[in-house]
Amino acid sequence: MAGTINKKLIQKEIFNNRAVKKMVLDIVQKEVEKEKALFQQDFETHPVTQELDGGENASNISGTLGGYGNLFSFLGFNQGANPTAAVKFLIQKITLDRNIQASGNGFRVRVNVPSKDEFGAVSRLPFEGGRSWLLDIERGISGLGAYLYGRFAGSRSGTGIQSKYNYSNKRFRNVKYFSGMYTKFLRRLGAK
Repeated sequence: MAGTINKKLIQKEIFNNRAVKKMVLDIVQKEVEKEKALFQQDFETHPVTQELDGGENASNISGTLGGYGNLFSFLGFNQGANPTAAVKFLIQKITLDRNIQASGNGFRVRVNVPSKDEFGAVSRLPFEGGRSWLLDIERGISGLGAYLYGRFAGSRSGTGIQSKYNYSNKRFRNVKYFSGMYTKFLRRLGAK
């Protein structure tokens, strides 16, 4: 005796089954956490992040300043500040939306990822009218010729000041930084 199988009815039963949805969400949650940890690691191990985390006495391991001074004092952060903390916090806020929808022959889930603009908003340069150090590391930051590194009274960072005059022709060297790791993270998640 031959019978027919109603594929759509079976799919509907599977897609509406709570246990199946929970299993799918658990699998996706593990993948999101793994990718988030890789994103966090990429950010934390980048020379720019390490240099900023080193504070006012760090070496210019990022090479952005030609080995002179460091990004922390060049960007004018206050002594003791932790400029990368807000970015790390936003990365940790990446979460899986627990709503799941059937889509074609599979499921569609949403991952809540802050936009590059949101990352830019939490990484404003002090005294620079809202520009983002996180994004400007790649675009370039002016003023290196007027930057003096050393111990100066009245220095916000403790180790750098900005002169009224350019005393050198040094130029900031742009480096690949956040945009690449952000795009790589989204690609690994399968974002469209």
